[in-house]
Amino acid sequence: MDFNPFQLIQTALGAELANQGFKEPEPLEDPEGQAAIFAAEQVAYSLLYDRKKKSFLLRSTNLGEDGKPGDWRTLSTWLFDADSGDRSDAESIVNDFLEIIRGPKRVEMVQQQRKRAKGEDRNVDPMFFVNRLVSLFPDLKGPLNEEKIVYGRVRYITFMKQHALPEMESLIRDYPDSEPAKKLAELLEDMYKSGDLDLRSIVTYVVIDGLSKESFDKLFALMGEELKKVAKPARRLIGRNIKPEKKKKPGKKVEARLGK
Repeated sequence: MDFNPFQLIQTALGAELANQGFKEPEPLEDPEGQAAIFAAEQVAYSLLYDRKKKSFLLRSTNLGEDGKPGDWRTLSTWLFDADSGDRSDAESIVNDFLEIIRGPKRVEMVQQQRKRAKGEDRNVDPMFFVNRLVSLFPDLKGPLNEEKIVYGRVRYITFMKQHALPEMESLIRDYPDSEPAKKLAELLEDMYKSGDLDLRSIVTYVVIDGLSKESFDKLFALMGEELKKVAKPARRLIGRNIKPEKKKKPGKKVEARLGK
């Protein structure tokens, strides 16, 4: 083999992550094999070559206050024989790993965590919530792209009422004990805890108030303690008028194809 596959992948990842504000890669001790870590405030990625399983892994984690990584979450795994693998195979791994770390959802999540670590912004906005919902309900991707194309922005309340709420209603009503239903409840709890005022209003007065009584009762059993405290009082406001979204000056229609 006339090249170093680990160095090839590490260099490509390092160049991309440097643009996102990550530090230069550093060697990382790992009993499974050769590893490197890319850190930025409270978040980190890692590249690992597992010698026993002959595979490359891209992982992510949060860093503790002491800067040490927590439990690693594997984002992608590729089989690769370090003794006989060719360059084209290594480049395929590079392309896959780069696609993951360049993904808008991952970039947004990492940047939000970095802002929290710096104390710049401890409030999550509605767009972050919408992106998380698309991960949970893939069918929302089409309507979300249409919102961006037609209006040049996302009308959060309209989008939630017309597209997201029906998906949530069906999930909770028909599969209240499923893992996706539990993840939805955890997401709502997290968004209420860390959300800005707009997002908190959406969680309570749009989502909570928008569910049928049957679905609300099922969701309530899955809620965390903080959301439970505000859920029932929010339901008492059903039927009252909530201040609508402010009208903005019409902008140019977005014709360009939206990226991932």
